[in-house]
Amino acid sequence: MIHGLELPKLDRAVTAVQRTLSQQVDKLVLQSLNRRIPGSLEEHFVPGTSLEAVLEDTRIDTAKTPISALTESGEHAIWLQTGQGELQCRVTVQRAADPAAPLLMYHHGFAEWPYTSTWKRLLPKNEPFEAHSVAIQAPYHGSIGEPLSKGFASVGNLYQMFAGSMRLMELMQDVFEGQGATYTTVGGLSWGGITSLLYEGLLGKTRAVVPMFASPNLAQVMRDAAELCGRPLTVPAETLDEHLDFTSVFERINPERVFAVMGENDVFFRFDKHAPIFPKESLVTVSSTHVGAMWRQNGFLRENVREALRWAAEHPL
Repeated sequence: MIHGLELPKLDRAVTAVQRTLSQQVDKLVLQSLNRRIPGSLEEHFVPGTSLEAVLEDTRIDTAKTPISALTESGEHAIWLQTGQGELQCRVTVQRAADPAAPLLMYHHGFAEWPYTSTWKRLLPKNEPFEAHSVAIQAPYHGSIGEPLSKGFASVGNLYQMFAGSMRLMELMQDVFEGQGATYTTVGGLSWGGITSLLYEGLLGKTRAVVPMFASPNLAQVMRDAAELCGRPLTVPAETLDEHLDFTSVFERINPERVFAVMGENDVFFRFDKHAPIFPKESLVTVSSTHVGAMWRQNGFLRENVREALRWAAEHPL
């Protein structure tokens, strides 16, 4: 006992305080992001606009992109030709010694700067996976302010962020598997988790997908963020769902191939709203908040990725 307080009760009190403080950090970050979303976004939910159409209109510029060098370790620029004009993105490669090692593609969170930040924490060089590893940079992530000022300027730009990343993933998967990589697993944190689900749901090319602190329902995230910040949405709920709820895409994925992680105290992707989207066999949970995920759950998330790679090795498409 400490000053008459039993240790278990003290532990519970400390945990409750830590949880409250961590959730407050989530709220502050979410409020900051929400305040900087351009007003133009809500004016550009155009009927008939689709992610699939933007993806179809997004192509790799093979004349400007050094395709043959993309499997070498280091950072590479990749150029896209899109309906939004020419875009440059980047990937960073950590090549395995064995050409036949599997490929693990990782996608960053929204507005993460630099885009390799959580990738380096999840996959540090001193704890290498037996896999080629590639960090994917989304369009409009070349500077700190771009993701919101350009990426959220319209629903078309928002789709372009997803579509551009998916074309990079497809390219990297094709070049690595073309040089002997035995299979591909894809994963990501937050926005990267959504992107990973969209890639597998729309293209169906990977053996396993690892969404972390994410779900396919971006519409719900935006509703909850607006409510938290006291900012009424002018977009009708059904319009928001039509454009930004990608649950139907997720449902195309074999749930056995999904290794999702969600935080019970996540303020961005609220557990009560998003956990039910995943079949029980596809989801594991931790007590973490959203912002704290990569700071406090590295070991757990790393082991979850390892489990996905082990499972994928035994379950070909």
